Amino acid sequence: VYMSHHNLDAITVHQARQPFDVPGLDDFEWAQETDTASFFFSVGAGVRGRDLLVRMLPTTLCVRCHGRILLDGPLGGTIAPEESEWELVDGSLHLTLRKAQQCEWRIPIRQTTATTTPGTAPAATGASAPSRPSSSATAPPPQPRRLPALDRSAGGSSVLRDAYRAWDRFDEAGALAAVENEGKSEDSIGVTLRAGGGTAALQCTDYVKDTEEVELDEELGRKRSSLQATLNARLAQAAELKAQGNRLLSDGQPRAALERYLEGEGALCALEHARVLCSAHMVGTTDALLTDLRANAAQAALKLGDWDAAIETATAVLEAVPTHAKALYRRASAHASRDGDGDASRARADLRALLKVQPSNGAASRLLDSLPADSRGGIMV
Repeated sequence: VYMSHHNLDAITVHQARQPFDVPGLDDFEWAQETDTASFFFSVGAGVRGRDLLVRMLPTTLCVRCHGRILLDGPLGGTIAPEESEWELVDGSLHLTLRKAQQCEWRIPIRQTTATTTPGTAPAATGASAPSRPSSSATAPPPQPRRLPALDRSAGGSSVLRDAYRAWDRFDEAGALAAVENEGKSEDSIGVTLRAGGGTAALQCTDYVKDTEEVELDEELGRKRSSLQATLNARLAQAAELKAQGNRLLSDGQPRAALERYLEGEGALCALEHARVLCSAHMVGTTDALLTDLRANAAQAALKLGDWDAAIETATAVLEAVPTHAKALYRRASAHASRDGDGDASRARADLRALLKVQPSNGAASRLLDSLPADSRGGIMV
């Protein structure tokens, strides 16, 4: 079933669990997928869920244990707190953060608050740790401070004026590159290969990037959402055209139905250029929908008596799925009806291939029996 509100990941992200330097946490590790980021670190043996306070906000995360801050700072991206979870496993805290946008995070978090000395542990309540932080345990977010208005004119404070000038000269790409390259060396280059579903991607990891590469990453990150929306819109359009074609074919309007099917095929063929960027799930969905559109187009062409169009569209299906039963039968029917040189032999070959897949297909058996005998040297073939 195809729906008009696909939520498919156009570009996949897969980062295996790896360490990340967080002040105060020696064993912090993180991993990420297209739509989630996961954090792992020890909180100590004997710690129970009620000893923890986990505050998840769209752009920040704070974790306290017995009043001591373990993790506090801005996240590497925006999350959906209501869809994010945490659990305590053998003294290790596992957080699964649902990304608000399907994109790659360059870093998991920036620790901005130093860990404090242990305070008084919260009173025990006897309640077990929830798998998801409850709203009642979430502390209110800090309120932003209102800064006084600053004068950027030449007559203002020379200190402020110099500060503004320094900010105007600030190299944002250079600063991002410094953060991105922290802890990396020219010799620490890794390569990850991902393959499946007809696609493959080779990704270099842990290498030092220059400012141009960082700027390109930023631009690609901004364009990911737009690309995903475009691809999903194409899928939704093709699915709707298929539904329209089915209705028209049922209503006895094969010509209009054929036009809808071919229009839907055109919408999906435009995705071929972006195929390498698509996830295996999106590639599979696209291929299945394209197969249905072409198989149904063959049926509409048969209704119109357009044997050439029926053979062409059914052949396109069989090139991708050689055992597609409907395409085999429809191409055989078109060959049998066209009755040109070699058509009967081609129809017979398709029907025999179909009967190997579906031995009890009565329609295929009847059509095969109706074809003229094909004999060579008196031996039935």
